[in-house]
Amino acid sequence: MEKEANSLACRFCGRLIAVPASSCPWCGERIMVICANCKQYSPDHLPHCMHCNEPLEADDMQEVRSVVGLHPDVARLAADRERAQLVSSGIVERYTDGLFFDDGERRTVLAELFGSPPDPAQTAASLLFVAIAYLVVHGYCDLKSSEYNEDDTPEWQEIKPWDGQISCLEGTLAAHSGFGLSIQDALTKTVEDEMGYAFELTKGPRIRTPGMPETPPVRNISERPVIAGLLETARRTDLPDHEESVASASTYRTILSFVKDSPTRARFLTERIVEILDWFQRFEEDPVLALGR
Repeated sequence: MEKEANSLACRFCGRLIAVPASSCPWCGERIMVICANCKQYSPDHLPHCMHCNEPLEADDMQEVRSVVGLHPDVARLAADRERAQLVSSGIVERYTDGLFFDDGERRTVLAELFGSPPDPAQTAASLLFVAIAYLVVHGYCDLKSSEYNEDDTPEWQEIKPWDGQISCLEGTLAAHSGFGLSIQDALTKTVEDEMGYAFELTKGPRIRTPGMPETPPVRNISERPVIAGLLETARRTDLPDHEESVASASTYRTILSFVKDSPTRARFLTERIVEILDWFQRFEEDPVLALGR
């Protein structure tokens, strides 16, 4: 529980923090540094890194960037280029047609699970699915269950710290592992992060003249539409240099391995992801749904 508190709430103002950062987005206090050993954010007041348990020393590149005044977004892009992996979400977004192949006789597992050719919502759902597959197959995270039914809530477990690029769906999902969250909650938080989910209560005029439309009680003030946010994150993911055919084949093997290991798990995840995205799309049409969560 100490790990969860340190990671998800500012120790100064107590407000929740969706994504690890050097400073609290609410009060501006410095709260984390990037560990020089594992390159992950860890609370700066701890003697040891919360991820690798090595003595905590701030990464030198982070200190240099802060001295020269490099914008944090630019610094993160530079770090992502150094840590870039051929993550499945980035490859599937770039080479969607080949990975959703269906000629009526043969079809890929993504076409089987999400349909082909996919619409934007199906593509966004598949990106979350393949990001989970990548993290599980490569040993970063896991979710275990003997049921995988509609009442099941398997925990999203951290196996080892994420050492790839931060600005990708895999990085966001990995950041929500290891805190005792169910995979449904981890997916929901990931979607909220990528769309900048937010809403506000509104007040109508005290006196409403005849014919004046009612003011909706809730207004959606999210940064971007949910589907566009997921697609844009995958589109902007830094990837190392690669050949399309080789990267697509490697990615497909990863996805196929994940699905073959447990077809029941694959179907379970597909249904949960589609349900979560459906809720956020309905919220965009009717923000009052936020009051019932």
